[in-house]
Amino acid sequence: MNVRKFVSFVAFALVGAGLVAVPAPAQAAEPVYWSYAASTGATYVKLLDGVVQSDLTAQSSVTGGAKSSSSKNSTAAANILNLAELGAVETTTDATVQQVLGQPQTTLKSWARTAQVKLLGGLITADALETTVTTTGRANGTGSYTANSRLANIKIAGVKLPLNIPKNYAVTIPGVASVTLNYTLHGKIEQPEGDLIGTMGWAVGVTLLQPLGGYSAGVTLLVNPVNQYLSEVAPSSGASFGGTAYGSRVQANVSDAVTVVSDPTARVGTPVGGSNGRTLSNSTLAVRVPGVLNTGAITSTTMSKKDAFGNGEITNTNRTTGINLLGGLVKANAVKVTAAGKLQDGQWTSDMKMELVNLVIAGQKIPIDVSPNTILNIAGLGQVALNLQQTNTNGAYQNAITAVRVTLDTAQAGLPIGAVIELGVAYTAIAPPAA
Repeated sequence: MNVRKFVSFVAFALVGAGLVAVPAPAQAAEPVYWSYAASTGATYVKLLDGVVQSDLTAQSSVTGGAKSSSSKNSTAAANILNLAELGAVETTTDATVQQVLGQPQTTLKSWARTAQVKLLGGLITADALETTVTTTGRANGTGSYTANSRLANIKIAGVKLPLNIPKNYAVTIPGVASVTLNYTLHGKIEQPEGDLIGTMGWAVGVTLLQPLGGYSAGVTLLVNPVNQYLSEVAPSSGASFGGTAYGSRVQANVSDAVTVVSDPTARVGTPVGGSNGRTLSNSTLAVRVPGVLNTGAITSTTMSKKDAFGNGEITNTNRTTGINLLGGLVKANAVKVTAAGKLQDGQWTSDMKMELVNLVIAGQKIPIDVSPNTILNIAGLGQVALNLQQTNTNGAYQNAITAVRVTLDTAQAGLPIGAVIELGVAYTAIAPPAA
């Protein structure tokens, strides 16, 4: 089974206002199957024109169709300059694919908890925000959802709030921001090529009414953002896809509870059923992890297409600019990676390449034609892998490229020994149709 329609997080957010109420269609003669994608995070920031300013923090996400999957994430704290200060964050995202009374059913569940919330310099505070959203797609083509956010001791300056916040509650901080609380949007987009059921939600949403703290009017901040969708799928003899691209990621075992410091930035995922030759993208204006990582603009793209005869191709890219890692130990004007795979008449070809503009590591200028899988051991930093390339042909045809991967051998900037920092990642996968 392959996806008939794909909508990315950003695209789905932009068309959300056009969703219609979910009707109850007549019982279908054949059972409906669903592919799924869901993301859960602690914060999300976008500009008025829809450009992403800050990706999901503490992101957990799942994509797939035929099998269940689960993801979780956590971080000790998150800080978006002049907008949000957060304490510990935990998120989980689960997809359950099962038979109910002999019929297929897919259920998505997202959960996020953010502690010690301080927004807009203290105009909005809360002890904790906890959000749970569930979306279910049934074999008869219908969908349902449940959603709720618990806002513990939430306070908004100058606003008297009810003890129990109702669904989709809205208030205004005069001259500063409009605020939505315990918000959920659910709907269905009907189209000939396959229906899409979606649910969006968040605990607190803030949209600036005037410039504040270096941000322009119209900037929107979401706390505990959840995005879920189920897309109708149909049996197909074609290939199926997987893959992703992103700009940076920092992983570290800070404690038993905290395992990730900075999640994939400007991440884009490849639809299971392909994008029909369209290029899907995600962009971030800048990333700042204090003491660890600063970047300029990051853009990731994915393009994939296939035919009915098992042939398919996919290309994923990432370009990251203005890199400054660990106080200048690693610097670059830009890095770009491309991973491409093609399956034609049963033969798979792979292509991976990296482009560098002024990459310097511990004062050592790296040549633009650095060989694949070059390993440097830098005193006071650790192991640095450059142009890291990997392939796998076991079951599915896969390739992956990482421009720079640093594994620390000394504790730095609050990161322990063994912490891993990645810059510029692209990965692709093509699975041939079942025999």
